[in-house]
Amino acid sequence: MFTLKARKTGPSRNTYKFFTKAFTVIFITTIVIVVVLTMLGAFVFGFVGLFKIFGVQYDSFQSLLIFLLLFFMIGFVVDLLSVFLINTFSQQIKNSKSKFLVRLVIDCSFSWISIHTADELIRSINISFITELVAVFLLFLLEVTMDINSKEEKNKSSLIP
Repeated sequence: MFTLKARKTGPSRNTYKFFTKAFTVIFITTIVIVVVLTMLGAFVFGFVGLFKIFGVQYDSFQSLLIFLLLFFMIGFVVDLLSVFLINTFSQQIKNSKSKFLVRLVIDCSFSWISIHTADELIRSINISFITELVAVFLLFLLEVTMDINSKEEKNKSSLIP
C-alpha cells in the first residue's frame, strides 16, 4: 500500500540552517552598525568643522569626543523635558506661527543648556557664547528639517492605495 518515507534531517541540514540564520543576523547587525557609525561620524565631523570655523579651542580629539558624549547624555535627559513642554504648549496654541516660535524657544533653550553644561564640565574645551548659540540654532534647523521630511514621507505613503 502506501508507505511514508522519512525525510532526511541529518546534521548537515541542521548545520546549514544554523549557518544561514547566523549569517543573516551577522549581516544585518553589520549593516546597522555601519549606518549608526556613519551617522555618528558625520555628526562628530560636523561639530569638528563648526568648531574649526568658529575657532573653538580644544586640547585633543579625545576631549572633543568626551565633550560630545557628555553633550549626548545631558541632551537626552534634557530633551525628554523639552519634548514634554513643547507638546504641552502646542496643545494650547492654535496659531502655527506661535507653535513654531514656542518650539524654537523651548528647543533652543534646552539644547543650549546641554551644550553649555557640557562645556563647563569639560575644561579642555573652550566654546564662546556665540558659537554655542550658532550650534544650538543649527541643531534646531536640522531637527525641524528632519521632522518635515518624515511628515512628507508619511503623507506620501498614506496616498498610496
